[in-house]
Amino acid sequence: MSQGNQRLWDPWKMYDAKPEELRAMKERAKMREALKAEWTKKYTNPYKSSHPGGFLHDPAVQRFMSLKATQVEHFKGTFRSAVIAFCLFAVPVGLLTWGTIRNRDYKENLYRNGKVMYKDRPDRFCY
Repeated sequence: MSQGNQRLWDPWKMYDAKPEELRAMKERAKMREALKAEWTKKYTNPYKSSHPGGFLHDPAVQRFMSLKATQVEHFKGTFRSAVIAFCLFAVPVGLLTWGTIRNRDYKENLYRNGKVMYKDRPDRFCY
């Protein structure tokens, strides 16, 4: 509740930023948006290679590409990464192998016991 005309919660003081700081943050956001728009315009220009200096160089993009190119060299294996690799590769391969072998043995058992006639076998044309 308010005491008189005074509010207890003021949204303009929520982040403990002065009006000058808020204005500066908004200006920086506008500059970032302008730089993003300029980069997109230059990057998507189909005629950029025909102009002199057609290569578009941005240091941040170059750092990111260098990071991705050397990611393997700087990888440090941890227990968590080993568990993730095991769950993504070994578990699916093991489950598919187990299921395939189980299905094959089940069919073979039906065929050898005579429960499925030869003409009713779905794979009678395959050897």
